[in-house]
Amino acid sequence: MRRLDAVVVGGGHNGLVAAAYLGRAGLRVAVVEARDRLGGPCGAYEFLPGRSLSFTNSPGSLNPAVVRELRLADHGLRFVRADPTVVHRFADRSFVGWRDRARVDRQLDALAAGEARRYRELIAGLERLGAALGVSLDEPPPDLGELRGRLSDPEDLRLFTAVFDGSLTGLLAERLRSEQAGGLLGMLALNAQLVPPSAPGTGVGLMMRPFARASAAGLRGPGDAESVALRGSTGLPVGSMSAIVDALEASCRAHGVEFRTGTPVTRILYDEGGDGGVRGVVTASGEEFAADRVVAAVNPVHLFRDLLDDGALGAGVRADVAGQRMRGSAFKLVLEVDALPAYAGLPDGADPDAARACQFRFGDSLGHIEEAVTAALAGRMSERPLMWGLVPTLTSPGLTPGNTHLVSVNAWHAPYAPEDGGWDGARVEAFGRRCVAVLEELMPGLADRIVDHRFLGPDAIERELGLVESNITHGDMLPAGLFGARPHPAVAGYRTPLRGFYVSGAGTWPGGYVTGTPGRNAARTVLTDLREGGGSGDRNTAPGPGPGSRPAPGAGLRYPAQDPAYDPPRAPAHDPTDDDEERRPA
Repeated sequence: MRRLDAVVVGGGHNGLVAAAYLGRAGLRVAVVEARDRLGGPCGAYEFLPGRSLSFTNSPGSLNPAVVRELRLADHGLRFVRADPTVVHRFADRSFVGWRDRARVDRQLDALAAGEARRYRELIAGLERLGAALGVSLDEPPPDLGELRGRLSDPEDLRLFTAVFDGSLTGLLAERLRSEQAGGLLGMLALNAQLVPPSAPGTGVGLMMRPFARASAAGLRGPGDAESVALRGSTGLPVGSMSAIVDALEASCRAHGVEFRTGTPVTRILYDEGGDGGVRGVVTASGEEFAADRVVAAVNPVHLFRDLLDDGALGAGVRADVAGQRMRGSAFKLVLEVDALPAYAGLPDGADPDAARACQFRFGDSLGHIEEAVTAALAGRMSERPLMWGLVPTLTSPGLTPGNTHLVSVNAWHAPYAPEDGGWDGARVEAFGRRCVAVLEELMPGLADRIVDHRFLGPDAIERELGLVESNITHGDMLPAGLFGARPHPAVAGYRTPLRGFYVSGAGTWPGGYVTGTPGRNAARTVLTDLREGGGSGDRNTAPGPGPGSRPAPGAGLRYPAQDPAYDPPRAPAHDPTDDDEERRPA
């Protein structure tokens, strides 16, 4: 039996973030991961022989506070700042997301006269609403029911109703004129969810940026927040997204965090008598890790269904969370090509090399999104899949040994359970080829350049990454499943009724983005409890993994605001050029 101060269950990026903060505070920490490698979808994966990269493509949502406070640059993390940040392919043209707002506005107005003004007015309204609601992504979330009561301005109340009660389709149809502009925002709000834009509450995805922006403005002052709040300004990591995981792992190791990979946890242990606190975990091999603090950074359905019993948090809570529907739809393509085709339909003045170095996406309109989602809900594949992709070898040339390039694509929506059978090899190949045919609208002749490829269907992604039903966000990102209900009101603030037991990951607030924020928030909650005496365990000095000894749990703790590296979270701006696809799990 190993005796530790804290055990983190799950070695995805949020689990690593939590472990790094806890280790940095002087706790003895172990990360226990079921897979044989760390990082989840953000970690390195060998898709083709000798060709490894991450499932995810972009860190546009990565919390800069995590990068700075954990000093990830000191551990090798480097970014390339892309401009443009994204190329969005419509059926008749390619929309380029430059950082120059005037160039973006000219393209919007080419879609419909006055569209740039209407778009900017909509975004300004969403940002005012975010500021009025006062929701922070970096604190435990409020209950959804109390949000409306925070508003007094009639216009804010009308917009709140449209966003939270109405549909994304209704919200955008009332405020924009072109179908393409609706497609730009629709892909941001719903790109990874198996929910049609006509469903109630689907506009809430457009509020995450205003919430972050309002939080940063409150911390840093409106002018400063404006200057740093650029969506996608984090850039593209050199070495693919797995470079983020490598830096997080190195940060953890620098603070004495231990890792056990290939070690599935089968049960959360707790004291069924006495004060009823958590006391560690047990693995599939029967090995126990004893600790008075456990942070579970895994899918909540898996956690409550498989790792907890009814006595831990109550049979009702367990049944509610374990019974949540995942409704995943992820499909992955990696293509190795001997040359990159020129992009079709770029506007005048676009640098073709710069355009190929940023992300690309496919989503013609809200109608196109509706069709793709509706087909998947019925168990069918869309004729024109929604896709986000990147050519990572342009910014990370070492990913292939020669002069070839990798095209990394995440496609939506591939039904987890097709209506006429499973995902056999023929079906996976057929859908992958369908995706390639659509990609050729942007990259003419792409199919002829492919020298090797790998397609993974939803079942393979579930098997390889442990994603329940291939759901990358650990549950729908709709109002009823966010705020103080994610994943359940009893555990929504990271702290649970079981003393010493905490939850984190994409299934907690603020949801399934590659931010590291759930991991940071959960670690801050643990440290707050220790500082205030809410934690438990032996406070005596105990030997650490190196020479000498480590401080007792809670002794000399460093909290983010007290650290010289602290930089309050910076909010990305809401923009149609938003390059972030990564609504990814921990």
